Amino acid sequence: MDEELIDRTAGHLLSLIPLYRHKILKQSHGITGIQGAQFRLLHILSQNGTQRMSEIGRRLYISKPYMTALVDSLIRDGFVRRQPDPKDRRVIRIAITGKGQLRLSTMAALIKENIGHDLSSLETSDLEILCRALQDLRTVLEKIPED
Repeated sequence: MDEELIDRTAGHLLSLIPLYRHKILKQSHGITGIQGAQFRLLHILSQNGTQRMSEIGRRLYISKPYMTALVDSLIRDGFVRRQPDPKDRRVIRIAITGKGQLRLSTMAALIKENIGHDLSSLETSDLEILCRALQDLRTVLEKIPED
């Protein structure tokens, strides 16, 4: 395995996060009225079904105290609910509600529309390059095993 190539690639991926947030998600909180962490949490639940709080926190890189506050705020808004784990009553799982699913769909549409507006400033050739690169990036990233 080429350690230098791995290090360089990891650096490029890491540098994409702030660039993506600055260029693409810059206005999403104002548009959707919800924080990025709330959106990501709803997305995880929508894609993966009910999850333990610890698993969601690990995926979002969020501490346990912040995770509790985040989930509590989404429960208050009716977007998620706590439910006991059927295999272990001591474990509480978090599930997205119908209201949460609807909110996620609405937010995703608003964010996509905003991104489309930003992308409209690019030349067609740049859009084609970006689209191919993103498709390739997704294909390769999906090959990385989850822990």
